[in-house]
Amino acid sequence: MPRSSKTTTPEDSPTQPSLPSGDYSYTLEIVMNMQRSLGSLLEAVNSLKEDSKEYRAELKTLGKEFHGAKVGVRWVIGVCLGFGSLIGWAISTYISATHK
Repeated sequence: MPRSSKTTTPEDSPTQPSLPSGDYSYTLEIVMNMQRSLGSLLEAVNSLKEDSKEYRAELKTLGKEFHGAKVGVRWVIGVCLGFGSLIGWAISTYISATHK
């Protein structure tokens, strides 16, 4: 297609429609939506705070139970070593007394 040699004038650039003065329903709708979103966000944050408190308490309890288990295992090992030493001493004494 050949180009036209006519001169053209650019159209007026589009402008945003201005809000009618005194009608704030659009602004009010935006503010209400923001308030609703903020309320949901605050509720989620509070829920996370409560969950973290529960998890912290559970971890503290678990830590105490784990420490108790470690102490119990140490006692069992200590008692076993004591009995093992006693039995070893008794066997050693018996062998020494019988093989003289």
